[in-house]
Amino acid sequence: MNIIPVCFDSMGVRSTCTFVQTEKLNILIDPGLALATKRLNYPPTNIELNSFYIFKNKILEFARKSDIIIVSHYHYDHFISSHDDIFEELYSDKIVLCKNRKTKLNFNQRTMGKEFEISVKKVCREFHFIDGNAFNFGGVKIKFSPPLWHGVERSSYGYVIMATINEGKEKLLYSSDIMGPILKENADYIIKENADFLILCGPPTHLLGYDLPELHLTMINKNLERIFKECKKTKTIIYDHYILRDKDYLKYYKPWAAMAKKYKKKLMTAAEYAGVPVRQLEANREELTEKEM
Repeated sequence: MNIIPVCFDSMGVRSTCTFVQTEKLNILIDPGLALATKRLNYPPTNIELNSFYIFKNKILEFARKSDIIIVSHYHYDHFISSHDDIFEELYSDKIVLCKNRKTKLNFNQRTMGKEFEISVKKVCREFHFIDGNAFNFGGVKIKFSPPLWHGVERSSYGYVIMATINEGKEKLLYSSDIMGPILKENADYIIKENADFLILCGPPTHLLGYDLPELHLTMINKNLERIFKECKKTKTIIYDHYILRDKDYLKYYKPWAAMAKKYKKKLMTAAEYAGVPVRQLEANREELTEKEM
C-alpha cells in the first residue's frame, strides 16, 4: 500500500485529500480543497490563490488514476461539488462511496449532499452510501465507521465518517474531521481499528479559548496518549488539517510528537511525510498580505 498526501493544510490549502495505491486498485479520499474567505479580516492572498489552483489540478490528476473516490462529509475542503468546473471529469466512471446525505448532517450539508448525489449519479460508474458499511473490491477491504461527531458532541457541523482500508496485512485509518480527537468515542474507534498508518485531524488551536475550550485540549491530550499507547500496530501518524491553521502550532505539536515517540510512533504533518516544506499560508495571511501590497 502506497499512501500519498495530495494536499493538506500543511501544504498551503484547507484539505486532507489522500491517494491510496494498492496492487488491485487506487483510491482517492476526500478530493476537495478550500481557502478561508476571511482570516483576521484579510481575504486570500495571491500565493494562496495560486496554490489553490495548483492543488485543484493535482486533485484532478490523482482522480484520473483512481478507481474509487471516498467522500467523508460535504464540506468544500473534502469534496468537489457539482458547481465546480472539474466535477464531471473528476467523478466520471468512478465508484463513488460517500456519506449518507439523508441522515446525521446539518441542513447545508443535506442540501449539498442531495445536489451531489443527483449530479454524480449521471457520471459515475457506481454510487454507494457508506455509513457503517463495508466493501470488498478484489481483496481490498474498505470499512466505514458509523457517523461520528465532527469534533465535539452536538456539533453544528454534524457528523463525519472514518475510513479503514485493508490490503493484506496493511491497514490505513483515515479519521476525517475529528479535531483531536476531542471525544472519547472517536478515540475508541481509532484504537479498536488498530491500523498501521493513521491520518488524523488535529484541533483548531488558533481558536483556543473561543471555539476550542481549554477543557477540550485536556481531553485531546488524554485521547492522543491512549491512541499512542493502545494502537500497538501503529507506526506512522499524519496529524494535520485544523492545527496547521495556527501560526504557533509547534507549541502543541512538539509535545504530542514527543509523546508519540515515547510509544515508538512517528507523528508528522502531511508535508513532512511527503518530504516538502510546511507552508502555513492561511496562518500567515496577515504577513503575506503586507508583502503583496
